[in-house]
Amino acid sequence: MGTELKKTYEHNSVAPPFPYMPKEEWQSRIDKARRLMSEKGIDALIILNCENRLYFFGSRKTYRFVYPSVGIIPLNAPTTLVTTAEDRDVLDMQGYAERAIGYRGDFNAPNPVAPDPIKLVAEVVEDLGLADKTIGMEFGPFMWWDGMTMNEWGMLKESLPHAKFVDATELIWEMRMIKSEWEVDVMKYLYKATAKGFLEIAHNAAPGKNERDLFYDAMRVWMDMGIVDSAYYYLQVVNAVQPFRDRVLKQGDWMLLDGGPQYKGYNADIQRMIHIGEPGKEGRRMASWAYKAQLAVQDMLRPGVAIGDLWHEAFAVVAQGDPDIWRKARSRKFPSWIGHGEGLGMHEMPYLVEGSDVVLRKGMVLAIEIPSFFERRLANMPEDAYLITEDGYEILTADFGPGDIYVKT
Repeated sequence: MGTELKKTYEHNSVAPPFPYMPKEEWQSRIDKARRLMSEKGIDALIILNCENRLYFFGSRKTYRFVYPSVGIIPLNAPTTLVTTAEDRDVLDMQGYAERAIGYRGDFNAPNPVAPDPIKLVAEVVEDLGLADKTIGMEFGPFMWWDGMTMNEWGMLKESLPHAKFVDATELIWEMRMIKSEWEVDVMKYLYKATAKGFLEIAHNAAPGKNERDLFYDAMRVWMDMGIVDSAYYYLQVVNAVQPFRDRVLKQGDWMLLDGGPQYKGYNADIQRMIHIGEPGKEGRRMASWAYKAQLAVQDMLRPGVAIGDLWHEAFAVVAQGDPDIWRKARSRKFPSWIGHGEGLGMHEMPYLVEGSDVVLRKGMVLAIEIPSFFERRLANMPEDAYLITEDGYEILTADFGPGDIYVKT
């Protein structure tokens, strides 16, 4: 055992009393990752992204302090997580790692018995027989690290001069884009709860109502349904691109419900517009074109359809009401997509953009949102989530009802 490893403590952690996910789900992810690694000639994955650590280990950092926390998935050795003692204890309670290695101390409170964390990680890599192997890294889109700083990454590479580091982003997205049955069940419940909370706002909104009070009503719904469930919980809910404000609604105001709460780390993204008072005939007309475009794209959803074809159909429908939409859709100011993947990231792969030749596959979850405009502002941008099935789709946001605007007088 190396010098730094002697300063740690470790054990097997595969029987959590409060599992984040079933053990069978975790094992299936590790098995699939290893199959893909074998196909691509990768000997191990190093995981530094918080979403990926939750995905592959069922646990992630509880504090956003800067200290190394590194997951390792070898092709032919035990799955390993190197993290602080506190987070290793959290892993024991809810996650999975065949080697759970905990160490004392962080940069905010140095401890004389703490190992050098980067030397420790390098020793673990060597101990796993990977020091001269090909190691897949999260170098690509949406793979932001919180497990290591850039300086620490440089030191780790210097400590492992014979290892070959390659980009494994495509491998990871190949897994995360296709949801398992367990993930689908989690997201179905999340969307059911999200719709119920947002509908509480939509039904109660009216002139004279306080906007922030309406938001509190939605939060109570989510809490009562158990959506606030972990230390990782956070809300991504916006209203008119601002937080819900302490204001009394009046005629002419409007609210944009967008996003939603989290459940088991998964995100909801629903969007509806609420007008306080009559938006007028032209406002209603332009709002309706976004909803018509959504229905047209919805009818196309099935495995094998190219995302670029969905994009073109969406704006072709809106163009019937607003021929200038082609310029707006390709401008620097207005939204130029019609949606995105949904999961542990609120906006994740695949992105539904012009020219994309990515094809829909069974198990993808997509949030589709198509804009229409009126008087230099958004007229409507309904957003719903769809699970791609074997021969079509399932609407995960069906409880929310139609995607036209709400008008409250």
